[in-house]
Amino acid sequence: MSERADAHIHLFEGGYCGSLAGRPGVQLDEVALYSALAAEHGVRCALVVGYAGEPWCTSNNAWIAAQARKHAWMRPLAYVDPTQPLTVGQLEALQAQGFVGIVLYLLEQAYCEALGRISVDVWGWLAERRWIVSVNSRGELWSAWRGILDQQGELRLLVSHLGLPPRVGAPPSPADAAQAMAPVLALAQYPGPRVKLSGFYALTEPGYDYPHRAAWPYVVALLAAYGAGRLLWASDFSPCLDNLTFPQTWGLFAHMPFLSAAERRQIEGANLLALLGER
Repeated sequence: MSERADAHIHLFEGGYCGSLAGRPGVQLDEVALYSALAAEHGVRCALVVGYAGEPWCTSNNAWIAAQARKHAWMRPLAYVDPTQPLTVGQLEALQAQGFVGIVLYLLEQAYCEALGRISVDVWGWLAERRWIVSVNSRGELWSAWRGILDQQGELRLLVSHLGLPPRVGAPPSPADAAQAMAPVLALAQYPGPRVKLSGFYALTEPGYDYPHRAAWPYVVALLAAYGAGRLLWASDFSPCLDNLTFPQTWGLFAHMPFLSAAERRQIEGANLLALLGER
């Protein structure tokens, strides 16, 4: 079995309150559960995407860092408040805690405008140290990265959940899919960005419509722009468990006739391992 590497998981002390772990009567140790799933399914490592943007999870960065010191498969990414200036000093402090990248949630125009206030020294630090910059955003907001990538084209920008194109109940035409994905497809001209094939339950209606054929035209458009070598499987654990089994988060690729077995192996693990320098 080929090694897998997961480009996007969430871990919270007590579990993610917005999903399965937050349901009445559920007590879920997400670290123990993921550890067991990883061992069973050959997942060598996972990017742990931090989130501390709400009162119930403000200590998530510190908790993730502590967990990563105990579990060799974790590659922790620190949540960064998009409303606050980011400095090299902050990055050095995160590096000392064991983080290998940062996470930005840029789902509003104001947050994207804040990118322009981050100094060139910060972007240079991130690019030089080959840190991961995992981003959740959508639509035209992805265009905010063009100016940054013009200066730091090698920046390892990881686009989460295909860039969150519109949710669909039926496959869009190739032209409509390309139009919906245009801001993300435009970033393929730079060598640094990668795209996570994740969160398909949030892109199709209904969310449990495995193997999510309605969203396949989005994948075809990404494959044409980025090539299989810059696409990454990501489970979006534990929110994914409300709609899918863990193996289904990569099992859908075997249903896609436009992906070869070799390309699936790249996407499911080899690409991320290479990005992390672990191949």
